[in-house]
Amino acid sequence: MRALFVSTKSSVFWATATLLVGSMFAVGMMSSELNQINYKISETAVYVGSIWMTLGAYSELEKRGVNWRGAGVISLGAGLLFALAGYFLILRNLTTTDILSETLEPLRLAINKAFPNGALEQGVLVKYLPGFFTASLFGSLAVSFAFESKIARIFKIQREKVASGLRWLEFRLSDTTIWLSLASLLVLGLNLSLSSSLVPAATVLKTISINFLIIAAVAFLFQGLAVIEFMLRFYRLGVFARTITYLLIILQLAPFVMVVGFVDYWVDFRKLVRKKIKTT
Repeated sequence: MRALFVSTKSSVFWATATLLVGSMFAVGMMSSELNQINYKISETAVYVGSIWMTLGAYSELEKRGVNWRGAGVISLGAGLLFALAGYFLILRNLTTTDILSETLEPLRLAINKAFPNGALEQGVLVKYLPGFFTASLFGSLAVSFAFESKIARIFKIQREKVASGLRWLEFRLSDTTIWLSLASLLVLGLNLSLSSSLVPAATVLKTISINFLIIAAVAFLFQGLAVIEFMLRFYRLGVFARTITYLLIILQLAPFVMVVGFVDYWVDFRKLVRKKIKTT
C-alpha cells in the first residue's frame, strides 16, 4: 500500500481505498441480519480499511515532515478509530453473539496452545482485543517499511526521500515505550493485598497494562528483527543462511528476537558494530 501511495497521487490512493473497502462493507451489510458469511466480509472490510488508513495516514504525515514516531502514533490511532467505527456498525446489526464467538475462537485456541498453563476464556480475550488489533496494525506498518525498498526495486518505483522518514535498519523504540513497558510489567508483577474498593481499579490497570504489553511485544519483535537484519548485512551472509535464520525465527525463535529488541535499548548492538568497523 505504501508503494501504491508513492507511485500515485493521494487522491487516487484514497479513492481506491474508498471504492474497495466501501464495496466490501456494502456487500457484507446487505442483509438486515448478519450471517456468518456476511460478518466475515464486513470484518475483512474493516480490517483492510484499518490497515489502509494506518499506512495512508502515516505516508501523508511523513510527506508533510512529521517525524516518524509522531506519524506512527497518529496513524495507529487513525487506524484504530476506523476499526472502532466499523465494528460498531457491524455489531449493531448482530442478532446473536454466536458469530462473534466463532470469530474469536481460533485466536483463543492459538493463545491457549502457546500458553497451555493459563487457559484463556473468550470473555477475558475480549478485553485484550484493542491490544491485539493495534499490534496487528503496527505489524502491517513495520512490514511495509521492511519490504518497501525491495518492492520499489522490483516494480521500479521512484521513491521521494523524506528527511523525517524512517530507515528500516535504524528502527529503534523511544525511551517512553521502554519505560511504559517496564511499568506495565511492574503492574502485572505486583502481588499486593488490595482492599475490595481498590480491586476494580486494579483490574482496569491490569487490563490496560496487558493491552500495552501486547503492542510492545510486537514492537520489540520488529526492533529485534531490525538488529538481526543489520547483523546479517554486516557479516554479508548469503541467501541460504538468511533463509535458515528467518525460518528459525518464524518457527521457534520469535520470543528470543523480542528479547533482543528489548535489550537493544541498553546494549545498542548496531552502535557496537559500527564501533567495531571504525576500529578495524
